Amino acid sequence: MYKTFRVLVGFAALCLAHTTQAQLISNTPYSRFGIGEINENYGNIRTAGMAGVGVSAANSYQVNTSNPALLYYNSITNFDMGIAGQVKRVSNETGSQVDGNGNLHNLSLAVPVTKRWSAAAGLRPFSTVNYETTVSDAVEGNPGATIFREYVGSGGLSEVYFGHGVKLVGGLTVGGSASYIFGNTASESASTVSDPQQELVDTERVSVVNRTTYGGFLFRAGANYRQKLNDKLFLSAGGVYSFNSELDAERKLSYERRTQANPVLGDSAESSVTLPSNYRVGFSVDNGSNLTLAADFASYKWSDFKNFEGQNDGLRDSYRVAVGGEYTPDANAIDSYFKRIMYRGGVYYGQTPYELNGKGITDRGVTAGAMFPIGISTIYDLYQLNISLGYGQRGTTESGLIKEDYFQFGLGFTVNSRWFIKRRVD
Repeated sequence: MYKTFRVLVGFAALCLAHTTQAQLISNTPYSRFGIGEINENYGNIRTAGMAGVGVSAANSYQVNTSNPALLYYNSITNFDMGIAGQVKRVSNETGSQVDGNGNLHNLSLAVPVTKRWSAAAGLRPFSTVNYETTVSDAVEGNPGATIFREYVGSGGLSEVYFGHGVKLVGGLTVGGSASYIFGNTASESASTVSDPQQELVDTERVSVVNRTTYGGFLFRAGANYRQKLNDKLFLSAGGVYSFNSELDAERKLSYERRTQANPVLGDSAESSVTLPSNYRVGFSVDNGSNLTLAADFASYKWSDFKNFEGQNDGLRDSYRVAVGGEYTPDANAIDSYFKRIMYRGGVYYGQTPYELNGKGITDRGVTAGAMFPIGISTIYDLYQLNISLGYGQRGTTESGLIKEDYFQFGLGFTVNSRWFIKRRVD
């Protein structure tokens, strides 16, 4: 078993070396604002299959990093790694295009420290910047000429976290986590003028290239209370609060006016970016065995966001509501493998931080997922394969805006192992 873990950790390190900027989404026009498209799922492929719910939905064999207070329920060592991707159709009133991408979704290791205390460390994407947009307008005073404006962005931020969950008394658990947010983004705004009356003159392109590197700490606190209602039913209520954070930012700008791509001016500066506070609350009902139903609500104070220049970037407060669940027909069935599979599903709706041309951008979708047991489970080892699928819509083609129809998919591998049991027979 330890050899298996060494192989997994080595593979995870290889993924980390190539995926410090974990991007889940390809062409995402709305990632032009703020620090990019924020990752809404603090959990893993399990929670992705349940529309991202997890603030109060603990699982002993699936580490839940959505709420650090739930780490207490991981009583054995748990290694979890997931990858995810997306295929998306981006459309406006005049046309559409299809894009796709995939990368690391989550990487975590949870270890019980004592009977009342568990800890976890991991990596997950925090935000993604990836867009390419071209807009054309007539030149004022010269109707025959056209100015083309291009906006291109790439990069994103990642989060390395270290969390703890402790049982205080009865069904009350509390937890906290410290994260280091790091990464870089690159954006370019360029203008090109095309004039049929001056075909013999070289086309001039003017652009501003912005490369920004970020780094800083983020802290979260969580709590959860689980109460037995009767012999077959439990009720849980949990919450997570993320404190506002200041990220150090270093920007390098290059101003280019060229016919042969020769930069003419450069500059650099240092500042900070303010990430606003947010909170998540959730409720769940489970039977302590094979059924869990949960609902989460998240609220983000994006009106307090400050970019490199100290401006809000036009962001507004946002929220997200999700409902999901998981069910296993019979985890101990020996006559049917399908009865041992855990089936998941969920729906979500959210108001994003973006409001353009007088319209708020909403995001809604449905998800499905499953957990497939691998091999024969023992008191020492338990292997699981998790998958998630989802379809969603973001935005609209009205008022000159952009609509995204996306299909998401994820694949995760989980290993549970009792590390600190001394075996009498090898």
